[in-house]
Amino acid sequence: MLYFVRHGQTDDNINGNKLTGWIDVPLNKTGVLQAQETALKLKDEKFDISFCSPLKRAKQTLKEILQYHKNLKVVYDSRLKERDYGKLSGVAEKEANFKRWDGNAVVPETVETLLHLYDRIKNFLDEILPKYSGKNILLVAHGGVGRMVYYYFNGIPKNNNFGEISINNAEILKFNN
Repeated sequence: MLYFVRHGQTDDNINGNKLTGWIDVPLNKTGVLQAQETALKLKDEKFDISFCSPLKRAKQTLKEILQYHKNLKVVYDSRLKERDYGKLSGVAEKEANFKRWDGNAVVPETVETLLHLYDRIKNFLDEILPKYSGKNILLVAHGGVGRMVYYYFNGIPKNNNFGEISINNAEILKFNN
Protein backbone atom coordinates (compact mmCIF):
# COMPACT_ATOMS: atom_id res chain seq x y z
CA MET A 1 0.00 0.00 0.00
CA LEU A 2 1.22 3.49 -0.81
CA TYR A 3 0.24 6.13 1.75
CA PHE A 4 0.44 9.67 0.42
CA VAL A 5 0.45 12.51 2.97
CA ARG A 6 0.24 16.17 2.00
CA HIS A 7 2.21 18.48 4.28
CA GLY A 8 0.45 20.53 6.95
CA GLN A 9 -0.70 24.09 6.45
CA THR A 10 1.68 26.96 5.70
CA ASP A 11 0.97 30.67 5.77
CA ASP A 12 1.10 30.62 1.96
CA ASN A 13 -1.82 28.16 1.92
CA ILE A 14 -4.05 30.69 3.66
CA ASN A 15 -2.70 34.05 2.48
CA GLY A 16 -4.28 34.18 -0.96
CA ASN A 17 -3.30 30.58 -1.65
CA LYS A 18 0.11 31.57 -2.96
CA LEU A 19 1.91 29.57 -5.62
CA THR A 20 4.66 28.52 -3.23
CA GLY A 21 6.19 25.84 -5.43
CA TRP A 22 9.86 25.44 -4.63
CA ILE A 23 9.99 28.26 -2.07
CA ASP A 24 11.09 26.60 1.17
CA VAL A 25 8.48 27.76 3.68
CA PRO A 26 7.79 26.16 7.07
CA LEU A 27 4.55 24.89 8.52
CA ASN A 28 2.58 27.40 10.56
CA LYS A 29 1.18 26.54 14.02
CA THR A 30 -1.95 25.03 12.51
CA GLY A 31 0.19 23.00 10.11
CA VAL A 32 2.25 21.55 12.96
CA LEU A 33 -0.96 20.54 14.76
CA GLN A 34 -2.31 18.99 11.56
CA ALA A 35 0.93 17.04 11.10
CA GLN A 36 0.69 15.80 14.69
CA GLU A 37 -2.91 14.67 14.13
CA THR A 38 -1.91 12.87 10.94
CA ALA A 39 0.98 11.21 12.78
CA LEU A 40 -1.49 9.89 15.35
CA LYS A 41 -3.70 8.49 12.58
CA LEU A 42 -0.69 6.66 11.13
CA LYS A 43 0.97 5.56 14.36
CA ASP A 44 -0.23 1.94 14.13
CA GLU A 45 0.56 1.52 10.43
CA LYS A 46 3.63 -0.48 9.48
CA PHE A 47 5.81 1.18 6.86
CA ASP A 48 8.72 -0.42 5.06
CA ILE A 49 10.18 2.83 3.69
CA SER A 50 9.41 6.52 3.48
CA PHE A 51 10.01 8.98 0.65
CA CYS A 52 9.78 12.71 1.22
CA SER A 53 10.14 15.99 -0.60
CA PRO A 54 13.27 17.84 0.53
CA LEU A 55 11.26 21.02 1.15
CA LYS A 56 10.89 22.11 4.78
CA ARG A 57 7.10 21.85 5.02
CA ALA A 58 7.13 18.20 3.94
CA LYS A 59 10.13 17.37 6.16
CA GLN A 60 8.40 18.93 9.18
CA THR A 61 5.28 16.86 8.51
CA LEU A 62 7.35 13.70 8.20
CA LYS A 63 9.20 14.55 11.43
CA GLU A 64 5.91 14.35 13.33
CA ILE A 65 5.07 10.98 11.75
CA LEU A 66 8.54 9.61 12.54
CA GLN A 67 7.90 10.07 16.26
CA TYR A 68 5.87 6.85 15.97
CA HIS A 69 8.17 5.20 13.41
CA LYS A 70 11.64 5.82 14.81
CA ASN A 71 13.56 3.27 12.71
CA LEU A 72 11.85 3.99 9.40
CA LYS A 73 14.26 4.54 6.52
CA VAL A 74 13.73 7.95 4.89
CA VAL A 75 14.74 8.88 1.36
CA TYR A 76 14.51 12.53 0.32
CA ASP A 77 13.92 12.87 -3.40
CA SER A 78 13.85 16.18 -5.30
CA ARG A 79 11.34 14.73 -7.78
CA LEU A 80 8.79 15.04 -4.96
CA LYS A 81 9.07 18.83 -4.81
CA GLU A 82 5.93 20.80 -5.55
CA ARG A 83 5.27 22.14 -9.04
CA ASP A 84 7.84 24.76 -10.02
CA TYR A 85 6.03 28.06 -10.54
CA GLY A 86 9.17 29.82 -11.75
CA LYS A 87 8.74 33.59 -11.88
CA LEU A 88 5.21 33.25 -10.42
CA SER A 89 6.49 31.65 -7.20
CA GLY A 90 5.06 33.49 -4.22
CA VAL A 91 2.25 35.11 -6.24
CA ALA A 92 -1.35 34.63 -5.05
CA GLU A 93 -3.19 32.13 -7.26
CA LYS A 94 -5.91 34.63 -8.25
CA GLU A 95 -3.24 37.13 -9.38
CA ALA A 96 -1.22 34.61 -11.40
CA ASN A 97 -3.57 34.92 -14.39
CA PHE A 98 -3.43 31.35 -15.66
CA LYS A 99 -5.57 28.27 -15.16
CA ARG A 100 -3.41 26.45 -12.65
CA TRP A 101 -4.89 22.94 -12.96
CA ASP A 102 -6.02 23.03 -16.61
CA GLY A 103 -3.63 20.82 -18.56
CA ASN A 104 -4.74 22.51 -21.81
CA ALA A 105 -4.04 26.06 -20.62
CA VAL A 106 -1.11 28.11 -21.84
CA VAL A 107 1.47 28.14 -19.07
CA PRO A 108 3.57 31.26 -18.48
CA GLU A 109 7.23 30.98 -19.32
CA THR A 110 9.31 29.46 -16.46
CA VAL A 111 6.26 27.66 -14.98
CA GLU A 112 6.42 23.85 -15.00
CA THR A 113 3.65 22.35 -17.12
CA LEU A 114 1.23 19.89 -15.55
CA LEU A 115 2.32 17.17 -17.95
CA HIS A 116 5.96 17.70 -16.95
CA LEU A 117 4.95 17.47 -13.27
CA TYR A 118 2.97 14.31 -14.04
CA ASP A 119 5.92 12.80 -15.90
CA ARG A 120 8.25 13.65 -13.01
CA ILE A 121 5.99 11.85 -10.52
CA LYS A 122 5.33 8.97 -12.94
CA ASN A 123 9.09 8.48 -13.34
CA PHE A 124 9.49 8.39 -9.56
CA LEU A 125 6.64 5.92 -9.04
CA ASP A 126 7.71 3.72 -11.96
CA GLU A 127 11.11 3.47 -10.27
CA ILE A 128 10.06 2.75 -6.67
CA LEU A 129 6.89 0.68 -6.98
CA PRO A 130 8.54 -2.42 -8.51
CA LYS A 131 11.27 -2.27 -5.83
CA TYR A 132 8.71 -2.17 -3.02
CA SER A 133 5.94 -4.30 -4.49
CA GLY A 134 3.70 -5.57 -1.70
CA LYS A 135 5.35 -3.25 0.82
CA ASN A 136 3.90 -0.28 2.69
CA ILE A 137 5.35 2.96 1.38
CA LEU A 138 4.93 6.35 3.03
CA LEU A 139 5.23 9.32 0.69
CA VAL A 140 5.14 12.85 2.16
CA ALA A 141 4.97 15.74 -0.28
CA HIS A 142 2.73 18.48 -1.67
CA GLY A 143 -0.77 19.01 -3.03
CA GLY A 144 0.29 19.11 -6.68
CA VAL A 145 2.40 15.98 -6.23
CA GLY A 146 -0.54 14.25 -4.55
CA ARG A 147 -2.79 15.07 -7.48
CA MET A 148 -0.28 13.47 -9.84
CA VAL A 149 0.00 10.37 -7.63
CA TYR A 150 -3.81 10.15 -7.69
CA TYR A 151 -3.87 10.43 -11.50
CA TYR A 152 -1.04 7.91 -11.82
CA PHE A 153 -3.24 5.30 -10.16
CA ASN A 154 -6.56 6.48 -11.63
CA GLY A 155 -5.55 7.71 -15.10
CA ILE A 156 -5.05 11.22 -16.43
CA PRO A 157 -8.41 12.97 -16.84
CA LYS A 158 -9.55 12.83 -20.47
CA ASN A 159 -10.18 16.57 -20.51
CA ASN A 160 -6.77 17.30 -18.89
CA ASN A 161 -8.54 19.00 -15.97
CA PHE A 162 -6.19 18.15 -13.12
CA GLY A 163 -8.39 20.23 -10.82
CA GLU A 164 -11.07 17.55 -10.56
CA ILE A 165 -9.65 16.62 -7.16
CA SER A 166 -7.87 18.54 -4.45
CA ILE A 167 -5.99 17.35 -1.40
CA ASN A 168 -6.27 19.10 1.95
CA ASN A 169 -3.33 19.91 4.16
CA ALA A 170 -2.20 16.83 6.12
CA GLU A 171 -4.68 14.61 4.25
CA ILE A 172 -3.84 10.93 3.80
CA LEU A 173 -4.56 9.09 0.54
CA LYS A 174 -4.07 5.34 0.13
CA PHE A 175 -3.31 3.49 -3.10
CA ASN A 176 -2.82 -0.21 -3.78
CA ASN A 177 0.61 -0.62 -5.33
